[in-house]
Amino acid sequence: MIHTHDMKGRLMVYEILNHGAENAQSATDLCKVLGVQRRELVAAVQRERKAGRPICASTSGSMGYFIAADQDEMTRYCESLLHRENEITAVRKACLTAAQQLPAAPATREALYTK
Repeated sequence: MIHTHDMKGRLMVYEILNHGAENAQSATDLCKVLGVQRRELVAAVQRERKAGRPICASTSGSMGYFIAADQDEMTRYCESLLHRENEITAVRKACLTAAQQLPAAPATREALYTK
């Protein structure tokens, strides 16, 4: 029997995932099978990854989640995370630059009412 929840009642995704990128399962399909919203699926995947489960995601070819079939698949996924991290860092820096061009915020909420 496949268990989809742990002893604390938390959703477990690893147990139902296929091995290999070519067998990736879409988030939509996983949500239907598990009867959950996408937000809960993503949270469960993140929790299981942090616990050491080799869960990967593919954004090309067979898009979706899968268990790494070997070290190369896991390494490729980690490299894709690094690319995303770099993109997020670049966007964060651009947002901070944009913030500096905006008017300064009032020092306190009361300052809005003292004029």
